[in-house]
Amino acid sequence: MKTILITGSNRGIGKAIATLAHAQGYTVIIHGKTDGDALQEVHQTLKGSIKTHFDIVDKKATHDAIANLIAKVGPIDVLVNNAGLAINDLKDISDIDDDNAVEEYQINVLGMLHCIQAVLPTMLKKGEGSVVSISSIKGYANLTTMSSLTYAPTKAGVISMSKALAKSYPAVRFNVVSPGWVDTDQTAGWTDEDYQRINDSTILGRIAQPAEIAPLVMFLASEGASYITGSDFLIDGGFSLKGK
Repeated sequence: MKTILITGSNRGIGKAIATLAHAQGYTVIIHGKTDGDALQEVHQTLKGSIKTHFDIVDKKATHDAIANLIAKVGPIDVLVNNAGLAINDLKDISDIDDDNAVEEYQINVLGMLHCIQAVLPTMLKKGEGSVVSISSIKGYANLTTMSSLTYAPTKAGVISMSKALAKSYPAVRFNVVSPGWVDTDQTAGWTDEDYQRINDSTILGRIAQPAEIAPLVMFLASEGASYITGSDFLIDGGFSLKGK
Protein backbone atom coordinates (compact mmCIF):
# COMPACT_ATOMS: atom_id res chain seq x y z
CA MET A 1 0.00 0.00 0.00
CA LYS A 2 1.47 3.35 -1.03
CA THR A 3 1.39 6.48 1.08
CA ILE A 4 0.35 9.88 -0.29
CA LEU A 5 0.58 13.30 1.34
CA ILE A 6 -1.67 16.01 -0.06
CA THR A 7 -1.09 19.52 1.23
CA GLY A 8 -4.14 21.73 1.64
CA SER A 9 -6.44 18.71 1.57
CA ASN A 10 -9.01 20.07 4.00
CA ARG A 11 -11.09 21.53 1.18
CA GLY A 12 -11.43 22.09 -2.55
CA ILE A 13 -9.16 20.31 -5.02
CA GLY A 14 -6.99 18.87 -2.26
CA LYS A 15 -9.98 17.29 -0.54
CA ALA A 16 -11.11 15.78 -3.85
CA ILE A 17 -7.65 14.33 -4.44
CA ALA A 18 -7.55 12.87 -0.92
CA THR A 19 -11.00 11.34 -1.39
CA LEU A 20 -10.02 9.66 -4.66
CA ALA A 21 -6.67 8.46 -3.27
CA HIS A 22 -8.50 6.94 -0.31
CA ALA A 23 -10.91 5.14 -2.67
CA GLN A 24 -7.93 3.81 -4.62
CA GLY A 25 -6.42 2.24 -1.51
CA TYR A 26 -3.63 4.65 -0.66
CA THR A 27 -2.63 5.42 2.88
CA VAL A 28 -3.75 9.05 2.81
CA ILE A 29 -2.15 11.83 4.83
CA ILE A 30 -4.42 14.85 4.85
CA HIS A 31 -3.02 18.27 5.72
CA GLY A 32 -4.13 21.71 6.76
CA LYS A 33 -2.34 24.74 8.09
CA THR A 34 -4.24 24.33 11.36
CA ASP A 35 -6.25 21.54 12.94
CA GLY A 36 -9.55 23.18 12.07
CA ASP A 37 -13.06 21.84 11.65
CA ALA A 38 -12.64 21.27 7.91
CA LEU A 39 -9.55 19.09 8.39
CA GLN A 40 -11.20 17.12 11.15
CA GLU A 41 -14.26 16.54 8.98
CA VAL A 42 -12.18 15.13 6.12
CA HIS A 43 -10.27 12.96 8.59
CA GLN A 44 -13.50 11.52 9.96
CA THR A 45 -14.91 10.92 6.48
CA LEU A 46 -11.81 9.18 5.15
CA LYS A 47 -11.59 6.30 7.60
CA GLY A 48 -8.01 5.29 8.35
CA SER A 49 -6.52 8.51 6.99
CA ILE A 50 -3.73 10.26 8.88
CA LYS A 51 -4.19 13.88 9.86
CA THR A 52 -1.39 16.43 10.10
CA HIS A 53 -1.20 20.19 10.33
CA PHE A 54 1.69 22.59 9.83
CA ASP A 55 2.43 25.85 8.06
CA ILE A 56 4.31 25.02 4.85
CA VAL A 57 5.86 28.49 4.91
CA ASP A 58 7.70 27.52 8.09
CA LYS A 59 10.59 25.42 6.80
CA LYS A 60 11.53 23.86 10.15
CA ALA A 61 7.94 23.07 11.10
CA THR A 62 7.37 21.47 7.71
CA HIS A 63 10.54 19.39 7.81
CA ASP A 64 9.92 18.29 11.40
CA ALA A 65 6.29 17.34 10.76
CA ILE A 66 7.09 15.34 7.63
CA ALA A 67 10.05 13.63 9.33
CA ASN A 68 7.69 12.58 12.13
CA LEU A 69 5.20 11.25 9.58
CA ILE A 70 7.88 9.22 7.82
CA ALA A 71 9.06 7.82 11.15
CA LYS A 72 5.48 6.84 11.93
CA VAL A 73 4.19 5.43 8.63
CA GLY A 74 7.30 4.94 6.50
CA PRO A 75 8.37 6.63 3.27
CA ILE A 76 5.96 8.94 1.50
CA ASP A 77 5.56 7.57 -2.01
CA VAL A 78 3.57 10.46 -3.47
CA LEU A 79 3.55 14.14 -2.59
CA VAL A 80 0.85 16.39 -3.99
CA ASN A 81 1.68 20.07 -3.57
CA ASN A 82 -1.84 21.45 -3.60
CA ALA A 83 -1.79 24.17 -0.93
CA GLY A 84 -1.81 27.59 -2.57
CA LEU A 85 -2.97 31.17 -2.21
CA ALA A 86 -4.20 33.98 -4.45
CA ILE A 87 -5.06 37.17 -2.58
CA ASN A 88 -3.99 40.11 -4.74
CA ASP A 89 -6.90 40.87 -7.09
CA LEU A 90 -5.65 43.81 -9.13
CA LYS A 91 -7.16 46.31 -11.51
CA ASP A 92 -3.98 48.34 -11.91
CA ILE A 93 -0.30 47.88 -11.09
CA SER A 94 -0.63 50.59 -8.46
CA ASP A 95 -3.02 48.32 -6.51
CA ILE A 96 -0.32 45.82 -5.55
CA ASP A 97 -0.22 45.01 -1.85
CA ASP A 98 3.39 43.98 -1.24
CA ASP A 99 2.54 41.94 1.85
CA ASN A 100 -0.04 39.96 -0.12
CA ALA A 101 2.44 39.41 -2.95
CA VAL A 102 5.09 38.13 -0.53
CA GLU A 103 2.57 35.79 1.09
CA GLU A 104 1.57 34.37 -2.30
CA TYR A 105 5.25 33.70 -3.06
CA GLN A 106 5.96 32.17 0.33
CA ILE A 107 3.10 29.70 0.09
CA ASN A 108 3.04 28.91 -3.63
CA VAL A 109 6.80 28.70 -4.16
CA LEU A 110 8.72 28.30 -0.92
CA GLY A 111 6.03 26.17 0.71
CA MET A 112 6.14 23.77 -2.21
CA LEU A 113 9.92 23.57 -2.02
CA HIS A 114 9.89 22.99 1.75
CA CYS A 115 7.64 19.97 1.28
CA ILE A 116 9.74 18.56 -1.54
CA GLN A 117 12.92 19.00 0.49
CA ALA A 118 11.34 16.99 3.29
CA VAL A 119 10.16 13.99 1.22
CA LEU A 120 12.91 13.81 -1.39
CA PRO A 121 15.69 12.06 0.60
CA THR A 122 13.59 8.98 1.34
CA MET A 123 12.27 8.90 -2.22
CA LEU A 124 15.84 8.97 -3.55
CA LYS A 125 16.93 6.29 -1.09
CA LYS A 126 14.04 4.12 -2.25
CA GLY A 127 14.83 4.92 -5.88
CA GLU A 128 11.34 6.03 -6.79
CA GLY A 129 8.62 8.52 -5.99
CA SER A 130 6.13 10.89 -7.55
CA VAL A 131 5.60 14.58 -6.90
CA VAL A 132 2.58 16.25 -8.48
CA SER A 133 2.29 20.00 -8.01
CA ILE A 134 -0.79 22.09 -8.69
CA SER A 135 -0.16 25.18 -10.77
CA SER A 136 -2.84 27.20 -12.57
CA ILE A 137 -3.99 28.41 -15.92
CA LYS A 138 -2.51 31.71 -14.74
CA GLY A 139 0.96 30.15 -14.86
CA TYR A 140 0.82 30.45 -18.66
CA ALA A 141 2.11 33.75 -20.02
CA ASN A 142 -0.64 34.01 -22.65
CA LEU A 143 -3.43 33.33 -20.14
CA THR A 144 -2.51 35.59 -17.26
CA THR A 145 -4.17 38.96 -16.66
CA MET A 146 -3.68 42.09 -14.60
CA SER A 147 -5.89 40.69 -11.83
CA SER A 148 -3.36 37.91 -11.20
CA LEU A 149 -0.22 39.98 -11.72
CA THR A 150 1.53 38.80 -8.55
CA TYR A 151 -0.06 35.33 -8.35
CA ALA A 152 0.77 34.31 -11.92
CA PRO A 153 4.58 34.36 -11.53
CA THR A 154 4.33 32.05 -8.53
CA LYS A 155 2.34 29.51 -10.53
CA ALA A 156 4.68 29.83 -13.51
CA GLY A 157 7.39 29.10 -10.96
CA VAL A 158 5.67 25.87 -9.96
CA ILE A 159 5.97 24.71 -13.56
CA SER A 160 9.57 25.75 -14.09
CA MET A 161 10.73 24.41 -10.72
CA SER A 162 9.11 21.05 -11.40
CA LYS A 163 10.88 20.78 -14.73
CA ALA A 164 14.21 21.68 -13.12
CA LEU A 165 13.70 19.09 -10.39
CA ALA A 166 12.74 16.42 -12.94
CA LYS A 167 16.07 16.97 -14.69
CA SER A 168 18.02 17.00 -11.44
CA TYR A 169 16.45 13.92 -9.79
CA PRO A 170 15.49 11.37 -12.47
CA ALA A 171 14.62 8.67 -9.92
CA VAL A 172 11.61 10.75 -8.86
CA ARG A 173 8.90 11.86 -11.26
CA PHE A 174 7.92 15.54 -11.06
CA ASN A 175 4.79 16.64 -12.91
CA VAL A 176 2.35 19.53 -12.82
CA VAL A 177 -1.41 19.89 -13.19
CA SER A 178 -2.60 23.36 -14.17
CA PRO A 179 -6.36 23.77 -13.67
CA GLY A 180 -8.47 26.47 -15.19
CA TRP A 181 -11.51 27.76 -13.33
CA VAL A 182 -12.65 25.41 -10.56
CA ASP A 183 -15.57 25.67 -8.16
CA THR A 184 -13.64 26.26 -4.90
CA ASP A 185 -13.39 28.88 -2.17
CA GLN A 186 -11.70 31.20 -4.67
CA THR A 187 -14.88 31.43 -6.73
CA ALA A 188 -17.18 31.83 -3.72
CA GLY A 189 -17.44 35.58 -4.23
CA TRP A 190 -18.24 35.43 -7.92
CA THR A 191 -21.32 37.17 -9.24
CA ASP A 192 -23.69 35.71 -11.81
CA GLU A 193 -21.96 37.94 -14.35
CA ASP A 194 -18.57 36.48 -13.44
CA TYR A 195 -19.85 32.94 -13.98
CA GLN A 196 -21.50 33.91 -17.25
CA ARG A 197 -18.32 35.51 -18.57
CA ILE A 198 -16.15 32.47 -17.80
CA ASN A 199 -18.76 29.97 -18.96
CA ASP A 200 -19.13 31.82 -22.25
CA SER A 201 -15.35 31.76 -22.68
CA THR A 202 -14.99 28.01 -22.04
CA ILE A 203 -15.62 25.39 -24.73
CA LEU A 204 -17.42 23.11 -22.27
CA GLY A 205 -19.53 26.04 -21.10
CA ARG A 206 -18.88 25.76 -17.35
CA ILE A 207 -16.20 25.76 -14.67
CA ALA A 208 -14.83 22.49 -13.27
CA GLN A 209 -15.68 20.67 -10.08
CA PRO A 210 -12.74 19.65 -7.86
CA ALA A 211 -13.54 15.97 -8.44
CA GLU A 212 -12.81 16.51 -12.14
CA ILE A 213 -9.22 17.56 -11.40
CA ALA A 214 -8.41 14.72 -9.01
CA PRO A 215 -8.30 11.83 -11.55
CA LEU A 216 -5.55 13.49 -13.57
CA VAL A 217 -3.51 14.09 -10.42
CA MET A 218 -3.92 10.49 -9.31
CA PHE A 219 -3.02 9.18 -12.75
CA LEU A 220 0.25 11.12 -12.64
CA ALA A 221 0.86 9.72 -9.16
CA SER A 222 0.35 6.15 -10.37
CA GLU A 223 2.52 3.55 -12.07
CA GLY A 224 0.38 4.10 -15.13
CA ALA A 225 2.30 7.34 -15.61
CA SER A 226 5.71 5.69 -15.12
CA TYR A 227 7.12 7.28 -18.30
CA ILE A 228 5.87 10.79 -17.58
CA THR A 229 8.12 13.31 -15.85
CA GLY A 230 8.84 17.01 -16.26
CA SER A 231 5.45 17.53 -17.86
CA ASP A 232 2.67 20.02 -17.26
CA PHE A 233 -0.97 19.26 -17.99
CA LEU A 234 -3.51 22.01 -18.60
CA ILE A 235 -7.04 21.03 -17.58
CA ASP A 236 -9.32 23.96 -18.39
CA GLY A 237 -12.40 22.82 -20.28
CA GLY A 238 -11.04 24.48 -23.41
CA PHE A 239 -10.79 27.99 -21.92
CA SER A 240 -7.28 28.43 -23.33
CA LEU A 241 -8.59 27.84 -26.85
CA LYS A 242 -11.66 30.06 -26.63
CA GLY A 243 -11.21 32.30 -23.61
CA LYS A 244 -10.74 36.02 -23.41
